[in-house]
Amino acid sequence: MKQKNQKRKGMKFEKRCQKTISSGAVWFDPLDLKYENYCIEAKYTDKKGYRITTKLLDEIWGKSLEMNKEPFLIIGIKRNDNQIFTLHCSVNMESK
Repeated sequence: MKQKNQKRKGMKFEKRCQKTISSGAVWFDPLDLKYENYCIEAKYTDKKGYRITTKLLDEIWGKSLEMNKEPFLIIGIKRNDNQIFTLHCSVNMESK
């Protein structure tokens, strides 16, 4: 039950992101927002933090390359009932 409620909150945050980024977005699946130049992964939590892992970044990077789009990550972290911190991150990979 808790998992379902968290997913609902995440989808609500994703819709909010869609409205603030651009209108006319194309939905591929519930977790991805796609625009002309970007593949955007939107994540949300009402906990105190969100861990960004190399697994998540590899997933975003791989999906973006498949679609020939720039990878982008938006994370929403609930502060209280009235505020949400949002982080907007472009994802890049560099070699040494």
